[in-house]
Amino acid sequence: MDGDGSDTSYRSTHRQLPLSQRRIIEDAVHLDSSASQLIQMADLVAWSANAAIDRHDAQSFAWDWYRTYLAERDLAREPQSI
Repeated sequence: MDGDGSDTSYRSTHRQLPLSQRRIIEDAVHLDSSASQLIQMADLVAWSANAAIDRHDAQSFAWDWYRTYLAERDLAREPQSI
């Protein structure tokens, strides 16, 4: 998750859950994406999915990125609106 690490609300909320109800392996913490290539990749995937769904003319260059590069790795084959 992006951020500078100063917001601890996700970590404390996660740790308040009973162990049997936790569905993520590690505490959710904000990380500066410039310090983590995995976070940068996750940001790009999320942004590409959003660009495919919430289309704006200024981002038309990326409208098909999800379909072209990511859909074959997605069981649903397309981003899902939430």
